[in-house]
Amino acid sequence: MLEPFRVLPWPQEDRTSVFAQYTLRVQDRDRLQAKLKEQGIPTAVHYPVPLNEQPAYRQLCCPGCTPVASRIATEVMSLPMHADLTEADQQRIVTALKASV
Repeated sequence: MLEPFRVLPWPQEDRTSVFAQYTLRVQDRDRLQAKLKEQGIPTAVHYPVPLNEQPAYRQLCCPGCTPVASRIATEVMSLPMHADLTEADQQRIVTALKASV
């Protein structure tokens, strides 16, 4: 079985974060989003459809040519991320996330 969080984005040690979104790849995204919503934590799916499946590009790629992109589009979910996110808010999000997996 895969771990609940497949890939955690993190800047390299010699850099700092400039995240506009903090996007995770997760298992059972809908269930996790619902559990976080119950706790007042909003989430978002910014790119639910891969680029090659968008109407403007669909004719440029054969159906099923990008199975990895299609799969990842069902796994990604963004957590709250903004300049006014307090340390207490961050801890609340982390605690809720850990309790929800």
